[in-house]
Amino acid sequence: MNKKVLVLSLAALVAAGSANAELKAFKVNGETVSVAEQKVIYDRAVAQGQPAGAELERQVKNLLVQQTVLLQEAKKAKVGDKKEVKEAIAQARDQILINALAQDWAQKNPVSDADLKKAYDQEKAAYGDTEYQVRHILVKTEDQAKNLISRINKGADFAKLASEFSEDTGNKAQGGLLGWVVPRSFVPAFAAAFSSLKAGEVAQAPIRTQYGFHVVKLESKRPAELFPSFESQQSVLRNALANRRVQQHFQEIVKKANVQ
Repeated sequence: MNKKVLVLSLAALVAAGSANAELKAFKVNGETVSVAEQKVIYDRAVAQGQPAGAELERQVKNLLVQQTVLLQEAKKAKVGDKKEVKEAIAQARDQILINALAQDWAQKNPVSDADLKKAYDQEKAAYGDTEYQVRHILVKTEDQAKNLISRINKGADFAKLASEFSEDTGNKAQGGLLGWVVPRSFVPAFAAAFSSLKAGEVAQAPIRTQYGFHVVKLESKRPAELFPSFESQQSVLRNALANRRVQQHFQEIVKKANVQ
């Protein structure tokens, strides 16, 4: 066999062996850290996207060495006997139990596909069937806004005025362009202003919000196309619905409690 091929083959075998190296129990100051303890952390890391193999095993071992040493020191210092530490441990234990209860109830009462689709349809309906391309100029006073509207009506360029005068630093460099938006993303007064305009129109009255006074222009509108697909939102929606249902269930339990 060609020596170069032999060397490459051996290197491949070594790499493969490293990637599939097995976890082994080890001792830290005489205290054994089991394979099971390592595997919990290892498997969680892999599930979160970290590559399996020798490097991850090394990281897990280092983490557990550090944790074990520090816990040993904590025992020596008897910090666990302190009142505030005992209280903190008790609180952490209580929260862990509550979280476990939530997970257990959610698993026993899963969100149905029908509920998932219903929630998606409701969100899509709330999003609306029209998207608007909007510009605005934010100023501090109503008089400033009225003056800008007057200048725009006389032919001044909206985008240039926005770049010069707008207090909204997030979009003034783009001539006040907010992009494609929907009414529900804004406070009612602002949303009502642009959604009632025709393409190319400027609202003839300043819109007051908590931020100041806005001059608003509708560039164009189109049928909604940015709302995400049902398939892409299933996981997020399922988690949100499960959390909401757990909270409702917990509230019902609390209401039934006999408090004297």
